[in-house]
Amino acid sequence: MVSTNPTDSQPARRRRPPPRVVDVLEVERITPRMVRITLGGEQMKEFQSKGPAEHFRIYLPDAETGDLPLPVDGPDGLTFPEDQPRPMSRAYTPRRWDADAGELVVDIALHEHGPGAAWASTIKAGDSAVISGQAGGTYFPEAEVDWYLIGGDEAALPAIGTVLEAMPKNVRALVFAEVHDAQEHQELTSPATFEVTWLHREGGSTPGRRLANAMKAAPLPEGNGRIWVSCEADVMREIRRYYLEERGVDRSMLRTQGYWKMGDINHPDHDMGDDV
Repeated sequence: MVSTNPTDSQPARRRRPPPRVVDVLEVERITPRMVRITLGGEQMKEFQSKGPAEHFRIYLPDAETGDLPLPVDGPDGLTFPEDQPRPMSRAYTPRRWDADAGELVVDIALHEHGPGAAWASTIKAGDSAVISGQAGGTYFPEAEVDWYLIGGDEAALPAIGTVLEAMPKNVRALVFAEVHDAQEHQELTSPATFEVTWLHREGGSTPGRRLANAMKAAPLPEGNGRIWVSCEADVMREIRRYYLEERGVDRSMLRTQGYWKMGDINHPDHDMGDDV
């Protein structure tokens, strides 16, 4: 018998994992412009980390009132109240996940503007926070390649750290990291052989300019390689276009993402530069 119910042929709508209300366990300023926040609590116990360079969302209080609507119980678990606007959120990379302790560490760059940086600069141990139910999106380094060329700014440093830590021993990596000044250097580790070139923006250079110039000038090693770039969206496109059009790099070698965009506080976090 053929069903006459129009919903029978439609795929079930994917349910978004419920948000989590978590505890801020520790706040540490690891550099003058980078804060490290450790999250924990009962609702972190079922959180899972799938791999390097993934992201989750932190929901932010209203910029004017400071209010953050807390999730309430619904048919599918916790959900934001339907009679209130869904709060603004920002995507961040889990820097470290301790499944045994149920603790999630996130590093947040303190840009001069932006609601995420404003939240991170005022949050303190003992506060509560609301995060997305599950992290998503990963980038696993390939064991079959010979080298990696990696570029990013301070917003990408947490992801760069997780990518380096996941690299196989046989891979070589050349990293370009643009930060404000020498005080923003971080210790990075990897099983692979790697070299970091720190690029300083002090002196008023446009964000991303030193990164773009350095990556364009970098020679590509012999052998099979990959290029990973995450930074300001327009700079990302400039670098991506250069490698595709000037260096003749195959698209399969490139993984690019615009983590943020100058003058746009709501730039989408899934901007991969596919229009270039």
